Amino acid sequence: MMRIISFSYFDLSPCLKSCLLYLNVFPEDFKIDKEDLIMRWIAEGFTPEEDGHTLYELGERCFNELINRSLIQPGELDDLCAEVTNCRVHDIILDFVISKSKEENFVTLLGVSGVNHDRENKARRLSLQSGSEIPNDLDLCNAWSLAVFGRSINIPAWKKFKNLRALSFEMCNELENHHVVGIDNLFHLKHLRFKGAKLKKFPDEIAKLQSLETLEIVGASSRLEIPSTICQLKKLTHLVVCYYIILPDEIGGMQALQVLEGINVFNHSVNFCRQLGNLSNLRKLAIELCGNYSVREEKIIQMLFSICKLGNANLYCVCVSGNYKLDPDLERYEVDGCNVNDADEIYDGYNIDDSLDESWFSALRGFRELVIMDNFVPWRIPRSMKSLINMQKLCLNVSIVLHEDMVILGGLPALRILSLGAEGCVTGAKTEGLLKISQSLGFPSLINFTIGERNCVMGLIFEAGCMPRLEKLVLCFLMLLTSDDFDFGIEHLRNLKFIRCHYWKKELKAALERSIATHPNHPTFQFKG
Repeated sequence: MMRIISFSYFDLSPCLKSCLLYLNVFPEDFKIDKEDLIMRWIAEGFTPEEDGHTLYELGERCFNELINRSLIQPGELDDLCAEVTNCRVHDIILDFVISKSKEENFVTLLGVSGVNHDRENKARRLSLQSGSEIPNDLDLCNAWSLAVFGRSINIPAWKKFKNLRALSFEMCNELENHHVVGIDNLFHLKHLRFKGAKLKKFPDEIAKLQSLETLEIVGASSRLEIPSTICQLKKLTHLVVCYYIILPDEIGGMQALQVLEGINVFNHSVNFCRQLGNLSNLRKLAIELCGNYSVREEKIIQMLFSICKLGNANLYCVCVSGNYKLDPDLERYEVDGCNVNDADEIYDGYNIDDSLDESWFSALRGFRELVIMDNFVPWRIPRSMKSLINMQKLCLNVSIVLHEDMVILGGLPALRILSLGAEGCVTGAKTEGLLKISQSLGFPSLINFTIGERNCVMGLIFEAGCMPRLEKLVLCFLMLLTSDDFDFGIEHLRNLKFIRCHYWKKELKAALERSIATHPNHPTFQFKG
């Protein structure tokens, strides 16, 4: 087996070899987050630049290539789009990687049973595990990265890490402020990540890290305010935080920012929401609207203005989640047990385009990704959405999906990933019954399709020639709209490779399995009751 793995390894490009050997940093059986891994690769310089692609896109290409070569195992799939969110390394592959890494002095492992470091080698990358400590005689002057896991938090003076580029703390629940005193001496640091740390105050000296490009503060369990000195980081392009992190109002001055994720709008001021509109280089924005706070509506309105402003600049991806309902008037509609007649009557009395200004969609025309999750439930797909011709990924929760909605979405030429969390019904119209997905609807580029919700009533059938490129299908529903023979027309999805079903009754599982068994591709089937 090792010989086969060795052949596979030597067939890799230099970039992929480095990406694979870097996996040695993580503990055995560790669930490796995809986004975190790619950002580490970027910080290490493993992903060479290529015109027309971001470094993250190139890192994602490397990630998928390692999966396709069976060198890493895909982990969990997200419920929205059935996309891989993390990975693991098989024990046999890890043994090879550890051996090869030691041979090339690629990673120095400390605290790993059966692995001894060579004291004569200069450490280039260090991984501290199982409460281990760094030996006093280990040469750290050429160390480029340090990954700390768990209780391994007793680090020598930071000034010894003169050339450190990447530093991460994973689930270091005992990490406190005194452990990071002197971290401002890491003048070459590009990547800094805290996960699960118990920092009570973020160091003001962060401003001295003028080479810092990525800062992640996730997994915090209590409120943590970031000092305004962070705005002095002129090279910071990626800032990822979590619910409890409070960023300064002066954020509008951070002109290098391209990615900003995890901020809870309601934790911040109206002025903060206004300042976000000045981040003209921002490409991706992920926000949460959670909690019972004052002036929520004013903050949301200001946030929408900022998103519109950024949409006319460089912003192309927006993700919104939380427990705030966009339109309180919609709460009076009961959709759990809706039927076709009720749905049409309600829709006739409510035009969602009246509540979404045309300028909103005009600002979004350059968008490639729009994800609106949780309780943000418009009644129907806005008709103005047909103008979003560059949209590649669209995830929305709606109350009902009808034929007219699929006509709008099917006309989006670039759409590759579509997730519709229909909370009420998926159906045609009151005169048609089933929603028929036909070739005439379009969807020329669609690869991933998710539809339904926990309480959804499903009335959907795929017809010949529809969704010609569809590879992944996720169906979520409680019951079928009709009592006719169970048939979704799965056989008409000629390129289908994967299907997952959520929530529905187990007696339908066997029927779908029979349908899948006759499909020429024999797609992978996952059932989650």
